[in-house]
Amino acid sequence: MTLTSPTRHQRTDDDQPPRKRGVRLLLGGASLVALAGLGVALFSAQLGETTASHTELPVQDTVLAEPSDLGPVETGDSPVSETDDAENPDGRLQFGTTAFDTEYAGIGKLSPELRDALQAATRDAQSAGVSVMVNSGWRSVELQEQLLQDAVAEYGSEDEASRWVASPETSLHVSGDAVDVEGNGASDWLATNGASYGLCLTYLNEPWHFEYQAGASTNGCAEPYADPTDDPRLRG
Repeated sequence: MTLTSPTRHQRTDDDQPPRKRGVRLLLGGASLVALAGLGVALFSAQLGETTASHTELPVQDTVLAEPSDLGPVETGDSPVSETDDAENPDGRLQFGTTAFDTEYAGIGKLSPELRDALQAATRDAQSAGVSVMVNSGWRSVELQEQLLQDAVAEYGSEDEASRWVASPETSLHVSGDAVDVEGNGASDWLATNGASYGLCLTYLNEPWHFEYQAGASTNGCAEPYADPTDDPRLRG
């Protein structure tokens, strides 16, 4: 930094006695040095304040995401999502549900005999390397009616739809007496071993549909029907 003094009229060297001129030059030099020192001090103090402010308030290098980018905010000890809801009032089940997931209405509202038999079979199937999962168990009247109407739309008539979906008034799902199973090898394993647990295949066109027959463990399962239209229990 260069400090300059305001321009003012100076007497020539001939106007000043040599001694006084020398003293003045000396004093002038000292003043310039003092002013330079003061400027450096002020600059250092300002630099110190700036450094301190940067130390106390560090600049953030990370750009924070907008709330919409962070997903839902979780509260409590564990996250909660829609799929964690234990009660599906119409009986719908999510993939991976087993006979032990009794907190779901589709399992909890099955007849006790059917549920107990399926739990025992599920344990033994697991030991054999087969996972028995429940695709559908108990269903509400509303869900059964919806499934029937969907089948009518798919197959083109009520007669054809009735080969696959019963009415709410006759469905063994609505009464809690039937389950549809899924899982690699699950239906085959139950078709072969289910009778010892009282679990029987009911319809040939639905290899996933099983019901509980009390005497099956002793007398074997009754002959399955070709499809639900052959089942006298479903004729309203």
